[in-house]
Amino acid sequence: MSLKDIKMRMQAITKTASITQAMHNIALSKIKKSSDLLNNTRAFVVKLHGILAYANQNIDEAHRLTSINEGKTKLYILVTSDRGLAGSYHNQLFKAFLEEVKDISVDDYKVFVLGKKGFYFAQKRKLPMINKEIIYNRDDITTMYFRHYADLIKDAFMNKNIDEVILYYNHYINTATQVVKKRTILPVIFEEEDMPKEDFIYDTTPEIVLDHTINIYIESSIFTALADAKLSEHASRMIAMKSATDNANEIVERLHTIYHRARQQEITSELIDVINGSNA
Repeated sequence: MSLKDIKMRMQAITKTASITQAMHNIALSKIKKSSDLLNNTRAFVVKLHGILAYANQNIDEAHRLTSINEGKTKLYILVTSDRGLAGSYHNQLFKAFLEEVKDISVDDYKVFVLGKKGFYFAQKRKLPMINKEIIYNRDDITTMYFRHYADLIKDAFMNKNIDEVILYYNHYINTATQVVKKRTILPVIFEEEDMPKEDFIYDTTPEIVLDHTINIYIESSIFTALADAKLSEHASRMIAMKSATDNANEIVERLHTIYHRARQQEITSELIDVINGSNA
């Protein structure tokens, strides 16, 4: 490799390092905002869960929305991203999901995919996907974005077209750790500790409260999973871009060493030629 080639490669890798450093900084700046959003939405869903629990314990007979049923058709809501360059973020999610459904007949489950990466993954693997177009996972999405889908999911569940709705996404533990999480949102099952400590006053029947609140619960649960996955994505991208930047800087340092050695050898060769020429 000539000195010119080494210098050009150093310049190219330095530019790459500046790009990855910028992406690292952007991801870092988004983590705080995403963390606050996740904490707020999670608290809201917990409160909704309490309202549903209170309404459920006051209804006269078991409701399909809050009762384990005998059906076996599952709907997986797979939460992915629109962008790559996030380390193992998507690989670990896709690997875990394929392991999850490998022994399930394609007639017994459906997949509702959020995010461009997941849509193309489901298409390539020929998964039984119910959405025929990409549902983009943008940073500025609100719960209103999922209202229509929440209505469709609830209707499909009540009509017994599906019997269980499961969220599947990357869950944020800390900046260095994100794990795949699976959470059932329908039917809504309550444990003893889920029962609210305070009483709620309704101006209608518990059945109506349950029926109307469940829509908000579904869309908010999806949004919470999306916020959790988005925080995981930013953290994973930040780590990946820092690693890429460090690797690029190491390569540049090695190339600097190679360049200076090659330059020194070139100078030495020129001096030897001059000395040999003067002695001739």
